[in-house]
Amino acid sequence: MDLTIECVLFITGLVFGSFLNVCISRIPREQSVVSPGSHCPSCGASVRWRDNIPLLSWALLRGRCRHCRAPISWRYPAVELLTGTLFSACFPYFGASWLTLKLCIFCFLLVGLIFMDAETGLLPREFTYSGIVLGFVLSWVAPTDTAGTQFLLRLYDASLSSKGLALLDAALGALVGAGFFYLAWAVYYLVRKRHGMGFGDVALMAMAGTFLGLKLTLLVSFCAPVLAMLYSILILAVPALRATALGSEFNAGPDVGARDSFLTHEIPFGVFLGACSLGAVFFGEWMWRWYLGFFR
Repeated sequence: MDLTIECVLFITGLVFGSFLNVCISRIPREQSVVSPGSHCPSCGASVRWRDNIPLLSWALLRGRCRHCRAPISWRYPAVELLTGTLFSACFPYFGASWLTLKLCIFCFLLVGLIFMDAETGLLPREFTYSGIVLGFVLSWVAPTDTAGTQFLLRLYDASLSSKGLALLDAALGALVGAGFFYLAWAVYYLVRKRHGMGFGDVALMAMAGTFLGLKLTLLVSFCAPVLAMLYSILILAVPALRATALGSEFNAGPDVGARDSFLTHEIPFGVFLGACSLGAVFFGEWMWRWYLGFFR
């Protein structure tokens, strides 16, 4: 029975991943996700239903349009496979519960935002703002671990009902997540007189906070900058990666020009925020236990 449920969730994830590809292609460009129907971006030919089956159609067509034989981006099967895998992975972790539904929705939103930011540098409010609302609503019916907020309440000798605690935990998660990165933006702007990150990143963390709660949001707030820093160091250290990220003119070594371009180069920080939020869903509790183990 469990295997059947996981298979159903995987297929459901493939379907939602297929729709997610439409959102990734169109929402950042302010295009309708309804009309026109699916079509080849190269020749404009309509995609028939048999060529629109998640994963299978891309494999049968060998990654090319049936009409003009133009390559179809690897992003399409990657998003479908990732979404299906995340959906099916939620069940073994959280069982047949509202929490599984809540985290499937969260994974759907995160995958979309990760790929949109990677491709366009944008984190559309259609995903972040609606995600914030959904996070608050779903925290009422499917609370996550509220240990962080419970700890704060014990400090002030206060108590709340389980529903009130869940809502407060979501609110504190959103406030701390968004507040931390808004403060980082403000400090950077005061020092360098330029934007260090977009407000879409702040909105993404507010959304993540409502779904994850205070404790896991703190984890994401620490891990995402570290991961982004390691990626940046890797770009500067490896000529091939630097040439890809900064341009082929910086492929000779870490010279002054490469360093200057590196310092002004924008990285899609939402990718790291989203990836760390996904990691927190499945491994956040384990990481907290590992960390707290150093203090025992």
